[in-house]
Amino acid sequence: MQRLPVDSSDIVSVGYDPKTRLLEIEFKEGRIYEYPDVEPETYRLFMKADSYGQFFLSSINGHYRYNRIDKDGRKQAGPQSLAFVTGNARKVRDLQTALAPFHIEAEQLDLPVDEIQSHDPEAVVLAKAKDAFRLAGRPVAVNDTFWNILALRGFPGAYMSYVADWFKPEDFLKLLQDKTDRTVIGTDTLVYYDGDRSKVFSQNHTGTIATEPRGKGASIDQLLIINGETKTVAEVHEQEGRSCIDPDNNIWHDFAKWYNMQRRLGKV
Repeated sequence: MQRLPVDSSDIVSVGYDPKTRLLEIEFKEGRIYEYPDVEPETYRLFMKADSYGQFFLSSINGHYRYNRIDKDGRKQAGPQSLAFVTGNARKVRDLQTALAPFHIEAEQLDLPVDEIQSHDPEAVVLAKAKDAFRLAGRPVAVNDTFWNILALRGFPGAYMSYVADWFKPEDFLKLLQDKTDRTVIGTDTLVYYDGDRSKVFSQNHTGTIATEPRGKGASIDQLLIINGETKTVAEVHEQEGRSCIDPDNNIWHDFAKWYNMQRRLGKV
């Protein structure tokens, strides 16, 4: 592939094939990497960026799988370590806490994963895991939580991520102002996918909707009180720096035990 020289302190040259959507970047010291499935628009913005290095770090590195090209032009596969695909720092902390006793590391990747619409939590997360694997090019773990407010016939369910952006806490409260049942059930689902097989971990959490928002964070977190807690999810995160889950009985712990066994059996 022909590469064009660029003016950068870290990057020497950049090449792109629009037919195969393959991006190739030569770094200083002769390091060459290729990135499959890169959109033409990404390449166009890359070449117009004020800083090639900054654009690479913000929009390419960690967003696309890659292969390193050795001196003889042969591909060297990228790392096959576990990638946890999420932009949520709290979820990263929960997984790392569960993995720590087994000395297992997981790298956080924030990728533009597609999310299908379905009333089935497992179907949504499995589809996200497969798309995340396509982007990361290695085994991935993906998590999602559905919150179903019983008095609202299961709303918002699979659409929580969208509704949380649209609704303020007061909007949820208005929907519940004439309801006596304020029960909410959260379905926490984690899926592991390595390109050949998947493993699903799921658990329900029950709670109630508070009568007023408390704490800072996502709109629904300011209202959710998990059974066994007196504070909202937002207050617990803000004031105590922890999650509202049983540290010994949750999907993160179940996944960590399973993944450790798979590792001992040589299956991961």
